[in-house]
Amino acid sequence: YFRTNMLTRKSDVYSFGVVLFELITGRPAIFKTDETVHIVQWITPKLLQEDIVSVVDPRFQGQYNQSSIWIVAKTARKCTAEKAATRPTMTDILNRLKEALEIEDNVPEGGNSIVQNLPTSALWSYCNESDYGSTSFLEPR
Repeated sequence: YFRTNMLTRKSDVYSFGVVLFELITGRPAIFKTDETVHIVQWITPKLLQEDIVSVVDPRFQGQYNQSSIWIVAKTARKCTAEKAATRPTMTDILNRLKEALEIEDNVPEGGNSIVQNLPTSALWSYCNESDYGSTSFLEPR
């Protein structure tokens, strides 16, 4: 949207990726460190260094499955890919989040779950295969 000023399904996917990053980190989309920074710019280098622990919201107090959070983080990263054509469909995103949820369902009773806080029922109603096409994760649009 920023470059084209046109809202598309792929710009919605980008925005959803930002929301996923907000859920993982507990940070807003734009925040101040030494300077104002966008969450995608902040988290991407950390993910490339495979540093998931330093980005997860400390309020979870380590009560999450790292495999599950990696699935969510990688999904968010694909959602926020610079090239819109490489972003997944909402159906693909839902499938990845379901996979993360299956892993996260093993969180001990009373433990915090990042994935369990995701609105999957709302997502499911938003995802319609006829609206979003193939489930190929990297299919160009």
